[in-house]
Amino acid sequence: PHKIPGYAIVVLSLKKPGVPPGDATAEQMDFIADLADRRSFGELRVTHEQNLVLADVKQSELFDLWGEAKAHHLATPNIGLLTDMICCPGGDFCSLANAKSLPIAAAISERFEDIDFQHDIGEIELNMSGCINACGHHHVGNIGILGVDKDGSEWYQISIGGAQGNTSSIGKIIGPSFSALQVPGVIDRLLQVYVRDRFEGERFIDTVRRLGVEPFKEHVYASPIKGGALVGEDEYA
Repeated sequence: PHKIPGYAIVVLSLKKPGVPPGDATAEQMDFIADLADRRSFGELRVTHEQNLVLADVKQSELFDLWGEAKAHHLATPNIGLLTDMICCPGGDFCSLANAKSLPIAAAISERFEDIDFQHDIGEIELNMSGCINACGHHHVGNIGILGVDKDGSEWYQISIGGAQGNTSSIGKIIGPSFSALQVPGVIDRLLQVYVRDRFEGERFIDTVRRLGVEPFKEHVYASPIKGGALVGEDEYA
Protein backbone atom coordinates (compact mmCIF):
# COMPACT_ATOMS: atom_id res chain seq x y z
CA PRO A 1 0.00 0.00 0.00
CA HIS A 2 1.07 3.57 -0.71
CA LYS A 3 1.59 5.87 2.26
CA ILE A 4 -0.48 8.57 0.54
CA PRO A 5 -4.19 7.74 0.22
CA GLY A 6 -5.36 7.62 -3.39
CA TYR A 7 -1.94 6.69 -4.81
CA ALA A 8 -0.35 3.39 -5.85
CA ILE A 9 3.06 1.99 -6.76
CA VAL A 10 3.24 0.49 -10.26
CA VAL A 11 5.82 -2.04 -11.45
CA LEU A 12 6.45 -2.20 -15.20
CA SER A 13 7.54 -5.67 -16.26
CA LEU A 14 10.64 -5.93 -18.46
CA LYS A 15 10.13 -9.69 -18.75
CA LYS A 16 8.11 -10.01 -21.94
CA PRO A 17 8.39 -13.52 -23.45
CA GLY A 18 11.01 -13.65 -26.17
CA VAL A 19 12.95 -10.67 -24.80
CA PRO A 20 16.07 -10.91 -22.58
CA PRO A 21 15.19 -10.14 -18.93
CA GLY A 22 15.51 -6.45 -18.16
CA ASP A 23 15.88 -5.31 -21.77
CA ALA A 24 13.96 -2.34 -23.20
CA THR A 25 14.11 -0.74 -26.62
CA ALA A 26 14.94 2.93 -27.20
CA GLU A 27 11.31 3.51 -28.17
CA GLN A 28 10.10 1.90 -24.95
CA MET A 29 12.46 4.04 -22.86
CA ASP A 30 11.20 7.20 -24.54
CA PHE A 31 7.65 6.11 -23.75
CA ILE A 32 8.53 5.21 -20.14
CA ALA A 33 10.18 8.61 -19.57
CA ASP A 34 7.08 10.33 -20.89
CA LEU A 35 4.88 8.06 -18.76
CA ALA A 36 6.85 8.96 -15.63
CA ASP A 37 6.45 12.66 -16.41
CA ARG A 38 2.71 12.34 -16.92
CA ARG A 39 1.81 9.77 -14.28
CA SER A 40 4.46 9.75 -11.52
CA PHE A 41 5.81 13.28 -10.99
CA GLY A 42 8.74 12.54 -13.29
CA GLU A 43 10.13 9.81 -11.02
CA LEU A 44 11.20 6.40 -12.33
CA ARG A 45 13.12 3.76 -10.37
CA VAL A 46 15.07 0.72 -11.55
CA THR A 47 14.88 -2.38 -9.34
CA HIS A 48 17.55 -5.04 -8.90
CA GLU A 49 14.89 -7.47 -10.15
CA GLN A 50 15.40 -5.75 -13.54
CA ASN A 51 11.99 -4.07 -13.68
CA LEU A 52 10.91 -0.43 -13.48
CA VAL A 53 8.84 1.30 -10.81
CA LEU A 54 6.54 4.31 -11.01
CA ALA A 55 6.39 5.27 -7.35
CA ASP A 56 3.48 7.72 -7.18
CA VAL A 57 0.57 6.99 -9.49
CA LYS A 58 -2.99 8.14 -8.83
CA GLN A 59 -5.27 5.15 -8.35
CA SER A 60 -7.81 6.82 -10.62
CA GLU A 61 -5.26 6.60 -13.47
CA LEU A 62 -4.27 2.96 -13.03
CA PHE A 63 -6.51 1.51 -15.73
CA ASP A 64 -5.42 4.06 -18.33
CA LEU A 65 -1.78 3.53 -17.38
CA TRP A 66 -2.19 -0.23 -17.73
CA GLY A 67 -3.62 0.22 -21.22
CA GLU A 68 -0.68 2.38 -22.26
CA ALA A 69 1.87 0.01 -20.75
CA LYS A 70 0.25 -3.01 -22.38
CA ALA A 71 0.35 -1.32 -25.79
CA HIS A 72 4.12 -0.93 -25.36
CA HIS A 73 4.67 -4.52 -24.10
CA LEU A 74 5.41 -3.42 -20.53
CA ALA A 75 2.50 -5.08 -18.73
CA THR A 76 3.29 -8.81 -18.76
CA PRO A 77 1.41 -10.11 -15.66
CA ASN A 78 4.36 -12.06 -14.26
CA ILE A 79 5.75 -9.86 -11.49
CA GLY A 80 7.05 -12.12 -8.72
CA LEU A 81 6.43 -15.26 -10.77
CA LEU A 82 8.66 -17.84 -12.43
CA THR A 83 9.47 -15.89 -15.61
CA ASP A 84 10.18 -12.68 -13.68
CA MET A 85 13.74 -13.91 -13.33
CA ILE A 86 16.95 -12.02 -12.63
CA CYS A 87 19.57 -12.81 -15.26
CA CYS A 88 23.02 -11.39 -15.96
CA PRO A 89 24.23 -10.87 -19.58
CA GLY A 90 26.37 -14.01 -19.37
CA GLY A 91 28.85 -15.20 -21.96
CA ASP A 92 27.13 -13.43 -24.86
CA PHE A 93 28.22 -10.02 -23.56
CA CYS A 94 30.48 -10.41 -20.51
CA SER A 95 34.14 -11.44 -20.70
CA LEU A 96 34.06 -12.66 -17.08
CA ALA A 97 31.31 -15.21 -17.65
CA ASN A 98 31.93 -18.94 -17.64
CA ALA A 99 28.70 -19.70 -19.48
CA LYS A 100 25.86 -18.10 -21.40
CA SER A 101 22.78 -17.12 -19.41
CA LEU A 102 20.41 -15.36 -21.83
CA PRO A 103 19.68 -18.50 -23.91
CA ILE A 104 18.90 -20.39 -20.69
CA ALA A 105 16.52 -17.63 -19.60
CA ALA A 106 14.84 -17.75 -23.01
CA ALA A 107 14.43 -21.53 -22.82
CA ILE A 108 12.90 -21.34 -19.34
CA SER A 109 10.53 -18.53 -20.38
CA GLU A 110 9.43 -20.50 -23.43
CA ARG A 111 8.89 -23.71 -21.52
CA PHE A 112 6.87 -22.07 -18.75
CA GLU A 113 5.17 -19.30 -20.74
CA ASP A 114 1.64 -20.37 -19.70
CA ILE A 115 0.66 -17.52 -17.36
CA ASP A 116 -2.05 -19.61 -15.67
CA PHE A 117 0.59 -22.21 -14.80
CA GLN A 118 2.86 -19.50 -13.42
CA HIS A 119 0.08 -18.14 -11.21
CA ASP A 120 -0.67 -21.66 -9.96
CA ILE A 121 2.99 -22.07 -8.98
CA GLY A 122 2.79 -18.67 -7.30
CA GLU A 123 5.51 -16.50 -5.83
CA ILE A 124 8.99 -17.74 -6.72
CA GLU A 125 12.36 -16.13 -7.38
CA LEU A 126 14.58 -17.64 -10.07
CA ASN A 127 18.00 -15.99 -10.37
CA MET A 128 20.79 -16.81 -12.81
CA SER A 129 24.47 -15.84 -13.02
CA GLY A 130 26.98 -16.70 -15.72
CA CYS A 131 29.87 -16.87 -13.24
CA ILE A 132 30.69 -16.86 -9.53
CA ASN A 133 30.72 -13.03 -9.44
CA ALA A 134 26.97 -13.50 -8.98
CA CYS A 135 25.69 -10.42 -10.79
CA GLY A 136 22.40 -12.30 -11.19
CA HIS A 137 22.17 -13.01 -7.42
CA HIS A 138 21.86 -16.76 -8.05
CA HIS A 139 22.91 -17.53 -4.47
CA VAL A 140 19.79 -15.86 -3.02
CA GLY A 141 17.32 -17.19 -5.58
CA ASN A 142 14.61 -19.59 -4.44
CA ILE A 143 16.00 -21.42 -7.45
CA GLY A 144 19.53 -20.38 -8.41
CA ILE A 145 21.38 -21.19 -11.63
CA LEU A 146 25.15 -20.70 -11.86
CA GLY A 147 27.10 -21.10 -15.08
CA VAL A 148 30.34 -23.03 -14.60
CA ASP A 149 33.21 -24.10 -16.86
CA LYS A 150 34.18 -27.77 -16.98
CA ASP A 151 37.08 -28.54 -19.29
CA GLY A 152 36.07 -25.74 -21.63
CA SER A 153 32.38 -26.68 -21.72
CA GLU A 154 29.44 -24.74 -20.29
CA TRP A 155 27.50 -26.38 -17.45
CA TYR A 156 24.95 -25.16 -14.95
CA GLN A 157 24.87 -25.71 -11.20
CA ILE A 158 21.42 -25.60 -9.56
CA SER A 159 20.69 -24.49 -6.01
CA ILE A 160 17.44 -24.12 -4.08
CA GLY A 161 16.38 -22.43 -0.86
CA GLY A 162 18.01 -19.04 -1.32
CA ALA A 163 16.07 -15.91 -0.45
CA GLN A 164 16.48 -12.16 -0.11
CA GLY A 165 14.87 -9.78 2.36
CA ASN A 166 14.27 -10.09 6.10
CA THR A 167 14.43 -13.89 5.98
CA SER A 168 17.43 -14.12 3.66
CA SER A 169 19.30 -17.37 3.10
CA ILE A 170 21.92 -18.83 0.78
CA GLY A 171 20.75 -21.55 -1.58
CA LYS A 172 22.09 -25.10 -1.32
CA ILE A 173 23.47 -26.88 -4.39
CA ILE A 174 21.38 -29.94 -5.20
CA GLY A 175 24.14 -31.96 -6.87
CA PRO A 176 26.22 -32.29 -10.07
CA SER A 177 25.71 -29.69 -12.78
CA PHE A 178 23.64 -29.96 -15.96
CA SER A 179 23.97 -29.13 -19.64
CA ALA A 180 22.16 -26.13 -21.09
CA LEU A 181 19.49 -28.30 -22.71
CA GLN A 182 18.75 -30.04 -19.42
CA VAL A 183 18.17 -26.92 -17.30
CA PRO A 184 14.47 -26.35 -18.16
CA GLY A 185 13.81 -30.01 -17.36
CA VAL A 186 15.53 -29.61 -13.99
CA ILE A 187 13.29 -26.64 -13.18
CA ASP A 188 10.30 -28.72 -14.25
CA ARG A 189 11.19 -31.52 -11.84
CA LEU A 190 11.82 -29.13 -8.95
CA LEU A 191 8.35 -27.69 -9.49
CA GLN A 192 6.85 -31.17 -9.63
CA VAL A 193 8.06 -31.85 -6.09
CA TYR A 194 6.71 -28.50 -4.94
CA VAL A 195 3.26 -29.09 -6.47
CA ARG A 196 3.16 -32.62 -5.06
CA ASP A 197 4.19 -31.77 -1.50
CA ARG A 198 3.11 -28.18 -0.84
CA PHE A 199 0.52 -27.23 1.72
CA GLU A 200 -2.35 -25.02 0.60
CA GLY A 201 -1.10 -21.47 0.17
CA GLU A 202 2.53 -22.46 0.82
CA ARG A 203 5.17 -20.74 -1.29
CA PHE A 204 7.99 -22.62 -3.01
CA ILE A 205 10.62 -21.25 -0.61
CA ASP A 206 8.56 -22.31 2.42
CA THR A 207 8.15 -25.83 1.04
CA VAL A 208 11.91 -26.08 0.49
CA ARG A 209 12.59 -24.90 4.04
CA ARG A 210 10.10 -27.39 5.46
CA LEU A 211 11.24 -30.42 3.44
CA GLY A 212 14.92 -29.66 2.90
CA VAL A 213 16.89 -30.29 -0.29
CA GLU A 214 16.76 -34.10 -0.36
CA PRO A 215 13.24 -34.70 -1.79
CA PHE A 216 13.99 -32.27 -4.63
CA LYS A 217 17.43 -33.76 -5.28
CA GLU A 218 16.07 -37.30 -5.29
CA HIS A 219 13.41 -36.47 -7.87
CA VAL A 220 15.70 -34.43 -10.13
CA TYR A 221 18.33 -37.18 -10.35
CA ALA A 222 15.90 -40.12 -10.37
CA SER A 223 16.33 -40.62 -14.12
CA PRO A 224 18.18 -38.91 -16.99
CA ILE A 225 16.72 -35.59 -18.10
CA LYS A 226 16.13 -35.20 -21.80
CA GLY A 227 17.06 -31.83 -23.24
CA GLY A 228 14.30 -29.81 -24.87
CA ALA A 229 11.34 -31.81 -23.55
CA LEU A 230 8.00 -30.05 -23.13
CA VAL A 231 6.36 -29.09 -19.85
CA GLY A 232 4.69 -32.13 -18.39
CA GLU A 233 7.38 -34.60 -19.51
CA ASP A 234 6.56 -36.09 -16.12
CA GLU A 235 3.10 -35.72 -14.64
CA TYR A 236 2.43 -33.15 -11.93
CA ALA A 237 0.76 -34.53 -8.83
